[in-house]
Amino acid sequence: MNTIITLGKLLFIIPFAIFGFLHFGPLEFCLPVVPTWLPFKAFWVYFTGVCLFSFAVSALIGKLDKLASLLLAILLLTFVFSYHFPKAISGNFEGIISTARDICMAGASLLYGAFVAKDSTYVNAIFSK
Repeated sequence: MNTIITLGKLLFIIPFAIFGFLHFGPLEFCLPVVPTWLPFKAFWVYFTGVCLFSFAVSALIGKLDKLASLLLAILLLTFVFSYHFPKAISGNFEGIISTARDICMAGASLLYGAFVAKDSTYVNAIFSK
C-alpha cells in the first residue's frame, strides 16, 4: 500500500514541477493566458512558475507541504475565477474544460494537504482531521 501512496504522491507532484518549469520557456506561449487587465504580464508568468515549482519542491522534501498545498489550491482557484470561468460562461468549450480541470486539481491539492502532507507548522487548524 505504501508503494501505491508514494506513486500517487509522485504522480500528483511531478506535473506541477513540469508546469512550473515550462513557465520559464518562451513567453509567447504563456502571455496570452494572462488576463488582459493584469499589468506586467511577464512577471505573472514567472511568478506562477515559481509558485508551481515551489509547491513541487515543498511536497517532495516534506517541508511546509501543507501550507504549499493550500497556496496551490488558492492559486488554481484564482486561475478559475480570473481566466477560465469567464471563458466558460461565454460558451468557450476550452474554458469549460479548463474550469473543471483546475477545480479538480484544487480539490486534489486540498486533499493532499489534509491526508498526505506531513508538515503542519502553519495550517494545522485548516487541515485538522
